Amino acid sequence: MLGDGGSQKEALRPNFDRSIMIDFRGAKISSDTGFLLLRETDERFNIIGPMSGCLEDRRSPVHTRHSLVQMIRQRVYQIAAGYEDCNDADYLRIDPALRLALGKGHKMGASQSMLSRLENEVLGNETGLKALDAALRRSTDALLKKKDRRRLIIDVDSTEDPAHGSQESVAYNGHFGTNCFHPLFAFTSEGACLGAKLRPGNVHSADGTLGFIHPIVERYRPWFGLLWLRGDSAFASPDTYEYCEEKRITYFIRLRANGKLYEEVSPHMARPVGRPPRSGRQVKVVDFHYQAKSWSKPRRVACKLEWSPNQLIPDMNFIVTNSRLHRTKVVKVYNGRGDVENRIKEGKNTLRWDKTSCHRFGANQARLKMGTLAYNLLHMLRRFYVKGEGVRRSIEWLIKRLIKIGARVSYHARKWHVHVASAFPLAHYYRAVLGYG
Repeated sequence: MLGDGGSQKEALRPNFDRSIMIDFRGAKISSDTGFLLLRETDERFNIIGPMSGCLEDRRSPVHTRHSLVQMIRQRVYQIAAGYEDCNDADYLRIDPALRLALGKGHKMGASQSMLSRLENEVLGNETGLKALDAALRRSTDALLKKKDRRRLIIDVDSTEDPAHGSQESVAYNGHFGTNCFHPLFAFTSEGACLGAKLRPGNVHSADGTLGFIHPIVERYRPWFGLLWLRGDSAFASPDTYEYCEEKRITYFIRLRANGKLYEEVSPHMARPVGRPPRSGRQVKVVDFHYQAKSWSKPRRVACKLEWSPNQLIPDMNFIVTNSRLHRTKVVKVYNGRGDVENRIKEGKNTLRWDKTSCHRFGANQARLKMGTLAYNLLHMLRRFYVKGEGVRRSIEWLIKRLIKIGARVSYHARKWHVHVASAFPLAHYYRAVLGYG
């Protein structure tokens, strides 16, 4: 037990100057003042709070020190601050900024054992997962309400989640060549996470895609005039095309090359006439109608042919679509799909939402959803308050520059005072969030 941090006697002296002493007894100092930004954003858009009405707390009130919502907030805020490991709670529970963000005041937050029970017993079941999905929807609603309502682009993609152990539903995936889970994601073109689903490691990339995106389509169809769906070749199936055509969704999905498609573009294999651009790469885009054996009807296919210098046979990318856009525009729209891979990398590399190390599959599903919820909270900060710089800040930048900020916390005259350094150069972002309205 760490208590309030004041009982630790350790002191370190650097060799370059033995007159300097370093200890870890700053119980009134926080290294993560940004916890308060996360709570302000959460509260302003009412994201986690409503979960109290969705979950049944079976604990005895006499022996309960932390509400379920407080523990969910603690777990999500820790992930958003870069503390993906549940064990970190044993140290962070005394952080004064985290205690203030949770509404704990002088009391400590929850320990690792309590948060682990939360994941396994409260959130890792059907009721808990539905409550997390509802919280994620509230976060995306807040992001999409301030979006241009003419068009919503939904990007779907999957990734591997390597596992090291005998967790439920871990299996070998031949494509990735590892034992893993195989989660599925949906993002908007602006980077908001619409949904995440953890799946067994040996399922196909497109397994369950239609059931996954259907609630998203039904929820946001009344909001937007146009819905567009983008996916790589793993999602190229007749069921997907027919679903999109039935629901009036415009799709841009890559096709795997085959002999028939090569025959269609064979008349266009000559290099474009004229001087090559400075890059040396020459591009030609053609379109045609094509029907595979499993398709019920012919569909439009656009093909981008690209020659590098001294390359005789061009690189070819085929895209099936029901769009009426010009063929060059079809290719441009599809190429924007690459951003979803960057968003997934942000979640995996920065927030570590792939740290699904619980034994139970339901608990790992809850961990993934809390990771995406933490991502959306940070994305809301990025989207609403970090503006006017001409550059899109990464999640890693937000954590390092806005969340992990040191401060001294004091209590006086029944008020809490959080003292951030006078020389803090990004104070205007704190004013933008906390001085809102």
